[in-house]
Amino acid sequence: MTDFFNNFDKRDFARPGRSNALSSNAMLASSHPIASSVGIEILKSGGNAVDSAIAMNAVLCIAEPHMTGVGGDCFVMLSVDGSTNIKALNGSGKSSSNAKASDLRKNKLSVITPEMPDAITIPGAVAAWSLLHKEHGYMPWKDIFSPAINFATQGIKVHERVALDWSKYKQKLSLDSDTSNIFLKNGKSFKFLDNFKNESLSETFRTIAKEGRNGFYHGWVANDMFKKLESIGGNHTLNDFGKTTAEWVKPISSDYRGFRIHECPPNGQGMVALIILSILEKFDLKNMSKTDYTHLFCEATKIGYFLRDEYLADPELNKLSFDYFLNSNLIDEYVSAIDMKKAKIYSLSDFPDHPDTIYLTVRDKNGMIISFINSLFDAFGSGITAPKSGVLFHCRGRAFNTIDGHPNELNPNKRPVHTIIPAMISKNNKLIGSFGVMGGQYQAAGHAYVLSQMIDFGLNPQLALNHSRIFPNNNVLDVEDDFDLNLINELKLKGHKINYPVPPIGGGQMILIDEEKNVLVGASDWRKDGLAIGY
Repeated sequence: MTDFFNNFDKRDFARPGRSNALSSNAMLASSHPIASSVGIEILKSGGNAVDSAIAMNAVLCIAEPHMTGVGGDCFVMLSVDGSTNIKALNGSGKSSSNAKASDLRKNKLSVITPEMPDAITIPGAVAAWSLLHKEHGYMPWKDIFSPAINFATQGIKVHERVALDWSKYKQKLSLDSDTSNIFLKNGKSFKFLDNFKNESLSETFRTIAKEGRNGFYHGWVANDMFKKLESIGGNHTLNDFGKTTAEWVKPISSDYRGFRIHECPPNGQGMVALIILSILEKFDLKNMSKTDYTHLFCEATKIGYFLRDEYLADPELNKLSFDYFLNSNLIDEYVSAIDMKKAKIYSLSDFPDHPDTIYLTVRDKNGMIISFINSLFDAFGSGITAPKSGVLFHCRGRAFNTIDGHPNELNPNKRPVHTIIPAMISKNNKLIGSFGVMGGQYQAAGHAYVLSQMIDFGLNPQLALNHSRIFPNNNVLDVEDDFDLNLINELKLKGHKINYPVPPIGGGQMILIDEEKNVLVGASDWRKDGLAIGY
């Protein structure tokens, strides 16, 4: 393994950037420094990786309220002992028992928009936290939420990237009075250095801390959520909340140039990342020009996302053969469809564009490592808040479609396609890393891109996360503003349409493990306010 780490390019100190964080005991990384500081204190006080991850995410519900919350969903990958015996946790909630796309079609509605009650599936995050801690946590459950309760009551200073994001959503936050009362300050977006608190949410956290998952899915919190949804025309029931569960599922994985990449199975889009990598592996990338490599990556991504839109859905209702899509002969067919001289146009996706989520990862002193992601789907989710509990609902149901007979059609008690995908890496049957790349539906492409930068081109974790990003979004390439202009012009000659520049694409965190050198390498993307830290 040390050879892999020795092959990494080192940071150029003549340019702005970040160094990797190093430690020999424990390591974590999140998108916010306060969350990271809470996580490291949990570890130092005897908590394990699970305790630290849940505590960090709870704090992020206040520190990054537009990205995550108790009203959202959660996916996890966990190695209890640091081996390749990896577990995946699906904490995605289901649609209501009365949800029907046919009703929308009758009303001439073909798109599910964020503010529609149909966009609000039952939040699955708290169920996931509960199951995760029940089976693998160490600290008392109630103690894990103490930092979040304190911050929700006293407030957290709004950091720079959070302020930038918040400034874009004043209108959205104004539409619901319960939302504006909490998430606007005198009718305006919270700004850098402002103090944000959510005292209603602190009461919800106190109830969860005392009563566990039942404190969220039953009792006053559930009743508050139900009444709010009923008031906006939702057809959800209290029983929909009460029967919400999370479940352990078997990860999917495939090899890429001697490394094994582990992802959550559908209804997440981890399979898409593996498809993209399987296509890239058929090419000699190191000997390609940068233009050809970027063109190939974009074409492979288009194929992966086309297949996602055609086939991915709730696995309980759509038995999808993962092995079928990664069959070498089928991958060869995908490869043969790529024209290295010309961009191919695919049918436009009806999947909603969204850039928002949080990702964090922790490795504790005993080797337990967790890859953890929690999301509201859109920025500030649906923009709809339950007044007494302070729960901001996500709008994950937007990922359903209304096409009659489609695998991902909105129907009762069904999980939508999910974009949030935690991941892990192994080599020679040893677990060597945990990572995630945030950014809504960019995530599958982001996984493939960051891994390729490391494995194919020798970038170290921090450099790979820093690297300029490009994303083929509905046949238009979203390109960050520090991308090579000559390369952009060459891509135009291949027929690519360019959206340049775009705001920073996503974010990301990573931990790599070198057992031979007894070192943990942590990295956190510059695109967020985040921090990787160890001890």
